Amino acid sequence: MSVRSESASGEQHLFTIAEAASYLNVPQRWVAEAVRTRRVRCTRIGKHVRFRPEHLEELIAAGEQPVLVSANVTALPTRRASSARSRL
Repeated sequence: MSVRSESASGEQHLFTIAEAASYLNVPQRWVAEAVRTRRVRCTRIGKHVRFRPEHLEELIAAGEQPVLVSANVTALPTRRASSARSRL
């Protein structure tokens, strides 16, 4: 999944908070809070916050979780039905 967004003239698209939130599938307030607490890279143009495609790619890469596979995977024990338990 690539966010490379360039116009015909070669200019790189800068994403607004709303566009970045839509691309990341998160609420706008989450992106705004991440900017305020400096948890995400951004570009400020005056009072406006913008994101380069690289900023979003870095955020996605930083959030990737490794797959943990245990060599000793066992099934959970099954529960025996007990007639003394309430079935509420």
